Amino acid sequence: MLSRLTIIASCAILFAACGPIPQPFKGSKKITADIAALDVPSAVGIAVVPVADVSPELNAVLTKAIAAQLEKYEIPAEAMALNTGLGFTLQGTLVNPSRADGIFIADIVWRLKSRTGKEAGLYLQGISLPLPDWDKANAEAAMRIGREAAKGIADIIDVSTEKAAGGASTTPLARTTEAVKPIRITVKPVDGAPGDGREALQLATLETLLTNGAKRDDVNPEVVLMSRVLAEPAQNGQEFVTISWRAISQDGTDLGEVKLTNTIPKGSLDGRWGPTAFAIAEAGLAQLLELLATAPRF
Repeated sequence: MLSRLTIIASCAILFAACGPIPQPFKGSKKITADIAALDVPSAVGIAVVPVADVSPELNAVLTKAIAAQLEKYEIPAEAMALNTGLGFTLQGTLVNPSRADGIFIADIVWRLKSRTGKEAGLYLQGISLPLPDWDKANAEAAMRIGREAAKGIADIIDVSTEKAAGGASTTPLARTTEAVKPIRITVKPVDGAPGDGREALQLATLETLLTNGAKRDDVNPEVVLMSRVLAEPAQNGQEFVTISWRAISQDGTDLGEVKLTNTIPKGSLDGRWGPTAFAIAEAGLAQLLELLATAPRF
């Protein structure tokens, strides 16, 4: 039965907060969306503004590439220095850039904000390209980054438009949140997490679930989520990391476990987790929602 099932998701987790990001993790994309029913970006257009900490030359190509690609998805968009009237703003922020062996590696956190300033969606994009392409604002490289970013943003908008139209949602929990009261949850600090992960992943997990239909209740929760991080030595200065969440219902029923696993450079999580905590929470989101959907209601 699903309530007894251990769900294992072997994912490429974006361990990005504590230094250079290993190549095997690049290209992983995590998407989330929380767009109000009357705030559908495809109806009003998106202003694509420059990415923070990126050269003007590269920004000029990159923002135009994203706007052009969004138009291909029938989403009105325009590259501009500032939003001068469109309903939504899309801006990227460069996270943890590094240079090693002639390669530029970084993440770009793309934030889509509504006309009221509310964050309507988040897309985390991993990039990796030769240093000369980055430093000299290679147009072809910028176009590739732009195409991938536009696809991620379009995916967010597609999900949100479907919700606004009353269609099926992407997760079992979200399908039921309009018909029943949100399930009450509490998330415990993360056992065994190095660095600031004990609190960082706890809060990221909680916030991610709250934006996907759950309600925080630390006094009388219907589900308690407990999580832990286990790191085991691996070859060549690596370590095998397992991040797990276990869901226990109010009557003591073990609803199951979600696991994420990966091999990363030793010590990568020893400092501040930052966006990494949210990337990990997003990676486990679908399976966590499946567990919450099986919980008895009280």
